[in-house]
Amino acid sequence: MASLAITALLNGCSGGGSSSDAPPDLKAIAGDSTVTLAWTADPDVEYWVFYGLGSGITPANWLERGGTAIPGAKSPFIVGGLLNGVTYSFTVNGRKNGGPGGPGAPSQDVIPRIAGGSWTVGTPLGTGRLTGVSVAATTHAVVGAGGAIYTVVGDAAGAAQTNPAAPADLNAIVNSGLSFVAVGAAGRIVSSTDAITWTARTSGTTADLYAAASTGSSLVAVFGAGGTILTSNDSATWTAAATSPTTKTLYAATFGNGRYVAVGADGTVVTSADAFTWQSVTVNTTRHLRAVAFGAVPLTLTTSTNTFVALGDAGTLLTSNDGLTWTLQPAMSANNIAGVTYGGQFVAVGNAGSIFTSADGITWKAQSSGTTNDLTAVARTASGFVAVGAAGTYLTAR
Repeated sequence: MASLAITALLNGCSGGGSSSDAPPDLKAIAGDSTVTLAWTADPDVEYWVFYGLGSGITPANWLERGGTAIPGAKSPFIVGGLLNGVTYSFTVNGRKNGGPGGPGAPSQDVIPRIAGGSWTVGTPLGTGRLTGVSVAATTHAVVGAGGAIYTVVGDAAGAAQTNPAAPADLNAIVNSGLSFVAVGAAGRIVSSTDAITWTARTSGTTADLYAAASTGSSLVAVFGAGGTILTSNDSATWTAAATSPTTKTLYAATFGNGRYVAVGADGTVVTSADAFTWQSVTVNTTRHLRAVAFGAVPLTLTTSTNTFVALGDAGTLLTSNDGLTWTLQPAMSANNIAGVTYGGQFVAVGNAGSIFTSADGITWKAQSSGTTNDLTAVARTASGFVAVGAAGTYLTAR
C-alpha cells in the first residue's frame, strides 16, 4: 500500500498539474554525516529530492534501489543521518500544481566525511573581536566585543543585529532549545528566539559573565567572575546558585551525560547534576582552563564512552569520563586554547589561528585554519563546524 501511495504521488494526484524541467545547477556538497543540496528554484515549482546508496539514483529507480524520496524540498536542503565514507547519489526533480514529476537533474555522487580537517575562511563579521557562537538548525548566532551580535543563515551573508545591552561586551552564547542566550560584561544577559530580535534580561549581578551551558531543553546555567553561577528555566528570570563552591572566575561550561561542568582560573573545575547544588573537583593543574566539552566517543559501531575534555593555557589538557575524576594529560599544544566542542570528534581552537582535532580527546592533530587571527569559540553545525575569533574572523568546516 505504501508503494502504491508513493507511485500515486509521483504520477500526480490531480488534473491540471504538469511536470517541470529539472534544476540545471544542482550542487551536492559533502558534510559530516550530511549532504547539502542547492539549486536555483522556481517559486512555482515543487521540488522533490531523491537519494540512495551508490551511484546513479534517478526518480525512476530510487524505489527499487531502496532509496528515499522527499517531497516539498526547499533549496538549500540538508540530508542528514548519512554514513561517513559511504557513497550516496542525489537528484532533484520538479512538478507544478500536483502534476507528475519531471526528469531528474543529473545524479550527483557524494561521500560524506567527518568534518574538521578542512576549513574555509568566510567573509568577516565586522572588524571586532568575536567571542561566542551557537547554532540552531541553519542559523548561526555570533556575539562579540562591544555587544556585537550577528546572524548567519545557511550560506547567506552575515547580518548585524541590534543588542539592547550594547555597548557592553558579550562573551558567550548558548542555544537553550527555547532561545539563544548571550552573556557578557557587568552581568549582561540578552535572549532571542530567532537570533534577530533580542531582549535584555535582569541577571541580578554586576559580575562579568563568561560562559553558558544548557541541557538543550530550556534549563540554562551561566557562569562568571568570582565564581558566579546563575540558572534559568525560561531564559528570562535568573536565580543565583545557593552557594558557589569557588570564588575563582569561571570561563567555560558544558553539559553532558546528565552533568554540568564549568572550568576556570587556576585549574578550577566545578560540577553539578542539577545546576543548583555544586561541588569543586580537585585537578592536577593550576593553569587557567578556558574551554570544556563533552562527547560520547565511539568505541565500536554500537558502543561509546562518555568523555569530558577541559583545555586551557599552554595547551593544558584534562580528561574525565564522569566529570568528577580528572586525568592530566600531556599538553596537546603550546598554544593557549580558548574553545572546544564535540561533533563526531573534538575540535579545539586557540591563539594564532590554531585548530586541533581529536577522535578520543587525548591525541590531537593540528589543522590548517587559513588565518593567523586568534580564534575564540567553535560550535557544531548541521554539517560540520563553525569557528570565530579576532578581527571578525568567521570560519566553517564541512
